[in-house]
Amino acid sequence: MDSPSKPSSYCSFTMSGKSSSFLSFNVSSTENIWIIDSGAIDHMTPHSSSFSSYIALSGNSYITVANGSTTPVNGRGNIHLQPSFPLKNVLHVPKLSNNLLSIQKITQDLNCAVVFFPSHCVF
Repeated sequence: MDSPSKPSSYCSFTMSGKSSSFLSFNVSSTENIWIIDSGAIDHMTPHSSSFSSYIALSGNSYITVANGSTTPVNGRGNIHLQPSFPLKNVLHVPKLSNNLLSIQKITQDLNCAVVFFPSHCVF
């Protein structure tokens, strides 16, 4: 008897007529997992090593997290999920548990819409 396979969740986007997968929840490192967040105004990550460019921010920058508490933002910069897919002005929030991909920000940056299906979503 075969063991049951783990459910796979992913998102894909189409740009210039090419389709590509860019998010996966079946990866070995949490640094590569991006959770799609409909409530986030900005993309955010706790991983400083993910940035291709980075600007440190003064100690006066904070975000409010889901439980209502505030946590500091250490910096902001760009992250490339793929060579042709940069995330701009991503906040570096070391106390977060996960990377957060802002639907609001990505749909503005790509001038697109997002459609959710039971097993995946498409931008």
